[in-house]
Amino acid sequence: MNNLPRPIADLICLWRDLILHPRQVLLNRNHHQWRGAGFIALIAVLIALPVPGFGPGSLIPALVFAGPSWALDILGTLAHEQWQAGRIWQDIECECCGGPDDDEDDDTEPDDPTDGGGLSLSFTDRDIENWLDGQPTPTH
Repeated sequence: MNNLPRPIADLICLWRDLILHPRQVLLNRNHHQWRGAGFIALIAVLIALPVPGFGPGSLIPALVFAGPSWALDILGTLAHEQWQAGRIWQDIECECCGGPDDDEDDDTEPDDPTDGGGLSLSFTDRDIENWLDGQPTPTH
């Protein structure tokens, strides 16, 4: 899939993941940007305005191409609302929303520089100021 254009590769991955992990995909689709609906709305506006080349028949291809994505977005929104209310799928969590805190320490702090494994940079503002004062000023 490395040689495919990004949008096509994304669509293939979406439908593959929908088959393998349907609940997670539906929960994540709630946070999707509703591109299918936007594309259908754009074509509808172009049809409503007298834009050459966009007749009433232009809506059919738009629905064929963007309709499944839009339907998946709607299903995802409904599933996410039911999941938040605690009615379905409490054994999984939404990757976009996060889940309840698992009481594990997430190591978000950098390594301690005093352990000997990392760089020990303990500059103060005064050290930086002294270093800057010692630098030559470029003249043009």
